[in-house]
Amino acid sequence: MYRAIIALVFLIAVVPTWAQQKKQQPKKSTEQAPLIPLPPEALNPPIVTPPKVFDPRMRPSIGELREYEFPRYEEAVLKNGLKVYVIEDHRQPTIAFRLQVRAGETFDGTKPGVSYLMANLLTKGTRKRTAMDIASALDSIGAELSATTGGELLTVTASGLKKHMALLLAIFSDVVLNPTFPKEELDKLMPQVIAAIKQEKTRPSQVAMALSRMVLYGPDHPSAQRRTEESIRAITVEDIRSFHSKYVRPNNIASLAIIGDVTLKEIAPQIEAAFRRWERAPVDVKELPPPKPMARGVYFVERPGSVQSTIILCGLAPGRKDPDYEKLELAVELLGNGFTGRLFKTLRETYSFTYTPYAFLTQGKYFNRFVAGADVRTAVTDSAILVLRREIEKVAAEPASDAEFEVLKQNVVGSFQMNFEQPWFVATLLQNAHYLELAEEFFKGYAKRMMAYSPYDALAAAERYLQPRNWWLIVVGKPDIAKELERWGDVYRYDLDLKPLSSAEPVPVSMRVEELLQRYAQALGGVEKLQRIETVIKTSSITFTMRGQEFSGTSTVKQKAPNKSYQRLSLPIIQQEQWVDGDRAWIKQGTDAARLAPDRVAAEMLDRATLFYVTKLPQLGYQCSIVGKRNGAFILRAVKNGKETRFYFDENTYLLRRTDYQQGPEESDMTFSEYYDDYKPVEGVLLPFRERLESPMFTITSTNSYQINVPLSDTEFEPPKE
Repeated sequence: MYRAIIALVFLIAVVPTWAQQKKQQPKKSTEQAPLIPLPPEALNPPIVTPPKVFDPRMRPSIGELREYEFPRYEEAVLKNGLKVYVIEDHRQPTIAFRLQVRAGETFDGTKPGVSYLMANLLTKGTRKRTAMDIASALDSIGAELSATTGGELLTVTASGLKKHMALLLAIFSDVVLNPTFPKEELDKLMPQVIAAIKQEKTRPSQVAMALSRMVLYGPDHPSAQRRTEESIRAITVEDIRSFHSKYVRPNNIASLAIIGDVTLKEIAPQIEAAFRRWERAPVDVKELPPPKPMARGVYFVERPGSVQSTIILCGLAPGRKDPDYEKLELAVELLGNGFTGRLFKTLRETYSFTYTPYAFLTQGKYFNRFVAGADVRTAVTDSAILVLRREIEKVAAEPASDAEFEVLKQNVVGSFQMNFEQPWFVATLLQNAHYLELAEEFFKGYAKRMMAYSPYDALAAAERYLQPRNWWLIVVGKPDIAKELERWGDVYRYDLDLKPLSSAEPVPVSMRVEELLQRYAQALGGVEKLQRIETVIKTSSITFTMRGQEFSGTSTVKQKAPNKSYQRLSLPIIQQEQWVDGDRAWIKQGTDAARLAPDRVAAEMLDRATLFYVTKLPQLGYQCSIVGKRNGAFILRAVKNGKETRFYFDENTYLLRRTDYQQGPEESDMTFSEYYDDYKPVEGVLLPFRERLESPMFTITSTNSYQINVPLSDTEFEPPKE
């Protein structure tokens, strides 16, 4: 369309102008013009070299890296021991502050998450300023302020225009020195953090990384701790204040970097004044204990409904100061250096197992992890593991070619040098050198050291750390793939909370599907009583929790034998109705008109509209099998139209306690869990009076009441006529 418009404009505007100019040009004369003598240089024109023809088949070569100078900076130490760096950048009239202190998640102790909550609450109130005061002041000057924690470090940053430096520095120092951690702010934050933890369970890579830390460092190691819903709920304001008082101290390897249109001479008095009351104190930080890896084998997280598997091969690596670290870094880069990495060329280009394989080293002070992995289709899990192992073994068995290694070093050093365009990068290097207790010269010489390493240096480090004897395998995926993982070692099973399942495999049972469902029906009240029920009305008061916000509402469900139903959900943010008349299904959202449900959704709605549908799964077309017994429950697997649902029946009462299923498009891969509790008799039939729906995005809890065999007209199961 745009090309047609451009062509039309050209015809309307450009062509007539050109034609008009042609008309105005004088006609050529037929008379011969007089001869004009040529200058001498015209008789000997210079030789012009024809332009070089570009050959698209030729691969461009990488030019030599230019020498670079480490950016200029100044440093000082305040009276309280705070190390200060000033990195001048006079290109823009801006100023930025970056504080780094040893107060990260590694030091959470018995309450994982306390440092995370502390960082998030630093900006939510001080002795002088409320959260609103801080936000309003920053907004008025267009400035930013944030605090984050990860690994061993807490980082607080602020940035804005230099002309507002005094106010920005006052707020920045205030939140570091004088936070009050208001209880009301913690109450608002906690549900948001819990919601984020639930969402993390939907990201297999995050689950796998957390498990790799636990497996390599040991489940009780400080570096393996992981915040959970339970640990977050157990944290109090007093815990957060105590953590801040203990660790956020200028003598706890703290440093402050100042970046921008400023000099040390200019800002030193202001920094000294802003932090003069930040007192030194004894900091009892013990050196991290050495890792205690768990047993060698396969650590498998069951994730029902996954359409792909996350696979990770991982192992221990040396600390950042170890002489082998940089050599091992190059060996790992051979595997995972983007498009040129070997994993990309094999797992993606050769076999099409995945889209983005990766390999990396962590950057801890004392010890680290080597990680290589990918997200692959479930069907190729075993093959992908084989290729991944083969490529890592190759790096540890034979040196890279000189050509491959040279390109690799150019990429690594080139990326390092390009980052110097960002003053934040310079600040991070200097502060990390301070934390690692290394001279700044260490990072200044990084590029030259890396370019001096040979393929045999990388091979020597790989032989030490990347051999199969140093590997652990982490897999997150469908429970069905557990059997094929046994070829790689003993399989240890975990749930999404990284809690070990009570047994590696569900205990086999001799019970048939029909017998289990019959016992379930008998537990509800017996087949005869269930058959005499024609209608059920369930009225519920519900609580809907999403992203830390809570809403109250109501729900009504009406069912009529054999498979008619009506549902209404009423919340401040959601108004939804559903009808099933036994053949068709409709959905109505808010004020929109009712519409027919898509075929796939309608099929599920028709099944669930069936009274006591779980007792009739085989008749409804589900392929059922008993997985076994585990954690006090019989597990029934039911599959229909490619969708799997798992039902958990109490081994003592045979009542249904839980249902797991996937909802939404396959690519969303989101697992929902329904829990049923507080069964009570209604007209001789046991029904759950408390229910809970858990999903990564929201939670719905309900308290129910029931009416049985109340007459219902068929018109209630069709949307009203417009």
